[in-house]
Amino acid sequence: MDMSSSWTFVLFSLGCVALIAGALLGFLIGRRTGSRQERFRQVKEKMKRNKAMLCRQQKERYEYARQVKQLEEELQHLTAESEQYRERMSDLEFYQQKLRASERIDLADANVLSMLIQLKEDPLHTNLTRTEWNEILHYTDMLFNHILTDLKAKQGITRHEQEICCLVKWNFSRKEQLAVFNNTTDALTKSKNRLKKKLQLDEKTDLDQFIRLY
Repeated sequence: MDMSSSWTFVLFSLGCVALIAGALLGFLIGRRTGSRQERFRQVKEKMKRNKAMLCRQQKERYEYARQVKQLEEELQHLTAESEQYRERMSDLEFYQQKLRASERIDLADANVLSMLIQLKEDPLHTNLTRTEWNEILHYTDMLFNHILTDLKAKQGITRHEQEICCLVKWNFSRKEQLAVFNNTTDALTKSKNRLKKKLQLDEKTDLDQFIRLY
């Protein structure tokens, strides 16, 4: 084989290798992009379900208020001695209790959201009490399909690990998590590695992404 033929063969081989590498790279990028899009889709669906749940609660509160108003109007036309009056009074008390409970939930929602916003905006100077943390954990658990209760029951996660999951669910960045817990990078990494072991995740799995999609 002469020199010209050798160079042609080498260039042809390199071209084939480049094409194969390009095809493989394109495949990997496409697969990663598709996986990322699927995760985003799942997050959007979860947010949509949470929004639907809040809308349902608002509709229920509106219905309770409507029932209370209607029963109060009916009672004005009934005598206190009648059987129907007593039935309507019983119904009125029932819906008044439902309405008060619904309003308490809304107030709790507002308080928790306010604490989360304050915590995110100024984590270094927001020192939550244990009671306030309990409120945030309870609200997060209720809103996100009882994730904390589920992980505690199945994997035995600790209180601090529940707090980590809570912040991740509310999209706190790693920097914000460090500020909230007043931790060093190594300390937070160790805590997350222990949590990964409890959740039986491999080293390549992103813990925060797993919790967000749980």
